[in-house]
Amino acid sequence: MISRLLTSLVSVVAIASPLVAQEKLLTATEYSIAMPFGDTPTYGAGSSWTGAAWEARWMSHPHTSIGTLIGFNEFHRRESGTFNFPGGAVTGDQYRDLIMIPLLVTGAWYFNSNPDDPRWYVGGGGGLQYTDQYFQLGLDQRHQRNWNAVLVPEVGLTFSAWYATGGIISLRYHLPSESAAFLGSSQRRFPYLSLSLGFGYR
Repeated sequence: MISRLLTSLVSVVAIASPLVAQEKLLTATEYSIAMPFGDTPTYGAGSSWTGAAWEARWMSHPHTSIGTLIGFNEFHRRESGTFNFPGGAVTGDQYRDLIMIPLLVTGAWYFNSNPDDPRWYVGGGGGLQYTDQYFQLGLDQRHQRNWNAVLVPEVGLTFSAWYATGGIISLRYHLPSESAAFLGSSQRRFPYLSLSLGFGYR
């Protein structure tokens, strides 16, 4: 699975690389916060302040771009007390951690064609997401790892900053396929909404 993923990413970069010499490139490192939806708040905690992303966009036409993105967001919760399970009650310290790492091919459509102006856009991405569920209760530790398909629609704004630098603000909704059953007997879906701010080269 990993070798197939790397081959796909290399293929995308190879196809897009001739555009770098002809068109504008925006590559940015982003800080990301996230809000959980669906089964995500049930497993993890509230909003996530731990997240980052790196993406590259090639402006293939005046109003469109194609690109790649890799990122992560982490949700976690720590509690102490007595917890009731179907098999009984347990008292102790409980820690839950949920990490999502999307690997995406992206596309966007921009409302204006001037690359030096702020440019509102709509777009999205698709690809794979690595999901890592971790649970610890006392000395008992459990892990569940999955690769999921994921769709990520987004809206945002790109802008020029100083010299050859630029920035991006993006709002993305991550909708992965279901992960395998872990705590409980049913599969779960872990969607979340992320807000990213990034700066980089253009």
